[in-house]
Formats: sequence, C-alpha cells, structure tokens
Amino acid sequence: MQLLEETSCLVTGATGFLGAELVRSLLRLGLPPSRLRCLVRDPAAMTARGIPAVSVCRGDLRDALAVRDAVAGVSLVFHLAGTLKAVRAADYLAVNRDGTAILADAIAAHAPSAFVVHVSSLAAAGPSIDGRGTDLPPSQCRTVSWYGDSKRLGEIAMLQRCARVAIVRPPVVFGPADAATRLVFRQALGMLCPVPPRAQPLSVVHVRDVVLALLAVARSQPEGAVLPLDGKERTDTHAFLRAIAAACDRRARLLPVPLPIAAAAASVCDLIAAVTRRASYFNADKVRELGAAGWVADGAAALRLVGFRPQTGLMEGLRQVALAEGYCRPPPSASKPN
Repeated sequence: MQLLEETSCLVTGATGFLGAELVRSLLRLGLPPSRLRCLVRDPAAMTARGIPAVSVCRGDLRDALAVRDAVAGVSLVFHLAGTLKAVRAADYLAVNRDGTAILADAIAAHAPSAFVVHVSSLAAAGPSIDGRGTDLPPSQCRTVSWYGDSKRLGEIAMLQRCARVAIVRPPVVFGPADAATRLVFRQALGMLCPVPPRAQPLSVVHVRDVVLALLAVARSQPEGAVLPLDGKERTDTHAFLRAIAAACDRRARLLPVPLPIAAAAASVCDLIAAVTRRASYFNADKVRELGAAGWVADGAAALRLVGFRPQTGLMEGLRQVALAEGYCRPPPSASKPN
C-alpha cells in the first residue's frame, strides 16, 4: 500500500477485536513497526495481540499526557478506542465522548495536518430499516441508546476540533476471536434462542471488510465524509441467528420474547453489573436498541467516495468463525494432506 511508505501512524484501540485486525493488516502491508504507534493500556493484551514492543505507547484516552506523546508528529490516526458496554450513561460518555475530545485536542495541537479515520458506530446514526439517514452529520442524528449517543457526541467532538477527519459507521461487526461474536453464537446454538418478537432488518459486516474499508478511507482521505458501512448481504435479527446455526451444521430454535420481559431481564443484569462493577453486553441500553425498527446501513457513500465494496459473504464469514472457534469440524477432505 503506497500510502504507508511515508506514513507515521497512530492506532487507538489496538488491543481490541477490530483494532488488532487493523494492526496486523498495517504490518502485513509493510508499515514498519517503528512508524506504528499503538496507545495501549494493558501490556498483557499487547503481547496477546502481537503488537511489536517498539510500537507501544503506554496509556489510555483519559491520560492527556500519554495521548499527547502518542499523537505528536503522526500523519495518520485510526481512532478505534471506545467502550461497548457500561453500567451507566456517564461511563459511556467518559470514554466515547470525553476520551475522544482529549485525543482530538491533542491532534489539533500536536499533529494538525494528520488525517483522522474516526471509527464510530451505526448506533450513532440511529435506527433505519433501509439505510436512509445513516450518513447524516451527527448533529442531525437521533439515537435511541446511551451507547449510540456517546458515539454521536464523540463524532461531534472530533469534527469540531480536527481539520481533516472522516467518520466511519460500521454496523454489527463479526469475526473470529471476538467476545461479542462468541456470545451471539452461543445464543444461536442454545436449546432455545431468545429473539425479539418481530424480525428487524439488519446490516452485518465481517471484520476483514471493516479493515478494508478503513484502509480505503485512509488512502482516499475524504475530509468531512460520514461513511456508513454495509456488509455484502443484509439480513435480519431472526435470519442472522438461523444463519449462525446453519454455519455450525445446526438449527436455531428461536423463542420470541416480548420486549417488556427482555427489559426486566436486562434490569437484573444491570443490577448485577452495578454490584460487581462488571458491565454486561446484555443490558437495558441494548434492549432500547432491540426495540428499534431496524439497523440497516447505506453503503453508497463508502462505495462512491473511497471505492469500498465488501468482499466476505455472510455464510462464508460465519463458517469461518464456526471453524476457528470450534463450533463445527472441518470437512474430512480439508483435514487430509494432498
């Protein structure tokens, strides 16, 4: 990738699911570790994710001095760090809004010419059954969850402070070695699989395709663009779970659950999370998103502005997860030597 030949790059969230995949791709494409900086809070996670020691900048988004040191002089920033689960709205805001503002201030002061690829979420755009409105600027979006609003406010913080930035809004991202993906697989493969009463249209995208999109945005650098990402195929909340089970050579037993019952169960999870101080992926905030009409992204802007086309089909990607995570066995021919 020609862009990387003279690039000094910062990645936040490098030890996360998507961030680790991006870092591996950058190194594979030839970015020297000495010109890659990863803002890392957890040294153990750094080792597990294969981040070279020379690339590590210790600290997190709430550490203004560490952020300043990580940002100084870079020409490209991939901002992926954020929190996906929290006990309170304030916990989402502390990272997704306030941490982003600290990063944006550091970029404006110490790397003003850097291009920023800001990874947000489709939740920041709000619900959509057909993708319409998912590329609106954050000031015009209407979110339904604490998480979504914290990501929307993070977009505003970045756009207000940085001169050169593009916003990327992925939908549900799935792939191997991801805790949230494993949770959905366990749900689909359970004796009974709780689902909302009505199927909601849904965009999902494989992690490899998100990385392809981020690299395409970094190469084209469309300043001020808001780019929702869509997968190769759309699905819905019921069909997605059935597809997961089919990828594991199983059949999902869907159990429609009224939203008030789901909300009551989520309240119990929230109470446990508050006592243990360990947030859960299933919570009242998630139920607010489950109650929306649909979560579909419009990928037209990403195709038009950066040439991004998703490559991984739904069943292909799900089968890859099933094999990698041991939910099914490879066919006999695949295990035999040639």
